[in-house]
Amino acid sequence: MSTLAGPVVSHADARHLDALMDVMRASFDPVYGEAWSALQLGGSLGQTGSFARQAFDRDNAAAGFTLSRAAGPEVELLLIAVRPEHRGRGFGRLLLETACNDSLHRGASDVFLEVRENNLPARALYRRMGFVDVGRRADYYAGSSGDRYAAITMRRRLDDLP
Repeated sequence: MSTLAGPVVSHADARHLDALMDVMRASFDPVYGEAWSALQLGGSLGQTGSFARQAFDRDNAAAGFTLSRAAGPEVELLLIAVRPEHRGRGFGRLLLETACNDSLHRGASDVFLEVRENNLPARALYRRMGFVDVGRRADYYAGSSGDRYAAITMRRRLDDLP
């Protein structure tokens, strides 16, 4: 029996590393080389300026998370992960909205992110959320088979958020 009315987003930090890594492993196909190790994620969670959120479904199961880092008037969305079974149900949008609002409340004017060039569903979500392409990094991601994938850098200005 569900105890929650709908998706819930809450603060995440190093105490939640195991749960975040479970989401990470489920969310990123190893063929593309995008997933972080527990050491990388744990280290980033503890860095000055970093902030993370996690989303839970109606059954209080972890559905996804974001990790961002503020640097002056800019925030970089370092990671957004949503379990495959929760995709297309608004979790990515909710997490992205929350990250943008958190960034605005931290005094940021822009949010930047990088996305694998051929990750078309993610790029479509980012565009719907107001992000625009501002750059391309060739051969940025190294896949498990040795293939290389370009990254697209995107930016969202926050001056239109309430």
